[in-house]
Amino acid sequence: MILAEKIMLLRKKNGWSQEELAQKLAVSRQSVSKWEGGQSIPDLDKLLALSAVFGVTVDYLVKDELGENGIEYTQDAGELTEALPRVSVEEANRFLEDYARAARQIALGVFFCILSPVALVFLCAVGETGAWALTKEMGAGIGTGILLLLIACAIPLFVKNGILLEKYAYIEKEDFMTEYGVEGIVRDRKEKFAFSYSRSLVFGIVLILLGVIPLLVVSGFGASPLVLALFTCLLLAMIAIAVNRIVRVGMIKESYQKLLQEGDYTKKEKRLNRRYSAVGMVYWCVVTALYLAVSFSSSLWGLGFGWEKSWIIWPVAGVLYAALYGLLRILQKDE
Repeated sequence: MILAEKIMLLRKKNGWSQEELAQKLAVSRQSVSKWEGGQSIPDLDKLLALSAVFGVTVDYLVKDELGENGIEYTQDAGELTEALPRVSVEEANRFLEDYARAARQIALGVFFCILSPVALVFLCAVGETGAWALTKEMGAGIGTGILLLLIACAIPLFVKNGILLEKYAYIEKEDFMTEYGVEGIVRDRKEKFAFSYSRSLVFGIVLILLGVIPLLVVSGFGASPLVLALFTCLLLAMIAIAVNRIVRVGMIKESYQKLLQEGDYTKKEKRLNRRYSAVGMVYWCVVTALYLAVSFSSSLWGLGFGWEKSWIIWPVAGVLYAALYGLLRILQKDE
């Protein structure tokens, strides 16, 4: 149990409101509210006052491992950590808030990118049928314009939030220590978020599967190219909504893992990621160059692959990158 929970529990056991406890300690009600919410930690004088008011020891208040029964559970001291930077409660809360805000905006940018070829696919199909007095070339031109417009809307979101999170790069890439109370607060918020994460993940996966079904059905019945294009657009729209949700909750979960140094952000994983970051940069630069070359080749030289088909490069590249990263990890373990 962390300090914030102990203050709230002891206050409620005594039947006091936050206002009443604040009066006994000669502080504001907002200060008590911040202590109980884990947004700040009382200083030494206030800890002594809390100890006297509640009739408990300071050790009980400040040690997460010390329960009301007085039994303390200790952990191995581990490595020497005096030289490591420390993350305070205020900085941890600010990091989580900034990361949650960035997650929403980056997820919106991803939504725009996935949705961007929808107009191109649909208008090209309309142009092939000659409907709406639209030629295939006109449809391709308008669709490409909409595609570039949506990507232009996404890029500022990526850049702005990349700059915002850059100041926290050391949390992702370097080893650090957290001050007292940070780990307990973050772990508590992570546990409360677990249900929302699972629900959003299931929602996204189910939505993608539901989007595939109509396209398979109309394909089986030999639908016209225009109908196929329409259901392809529907699938892309559903994928965009699903991925938006998955990216947002995935980034929020990552923020908890980064502060707790768990999952892909343990000290060992950070060292491996620093080693392979250059490989990832080169790989995605090559993939981007390939995507642009293949996409423009159809427009300029009339080859068989155009913008409406070249998007397949990205999911294939993603799978290949995961395989490459896994291979590098296996080789590292062998070393």
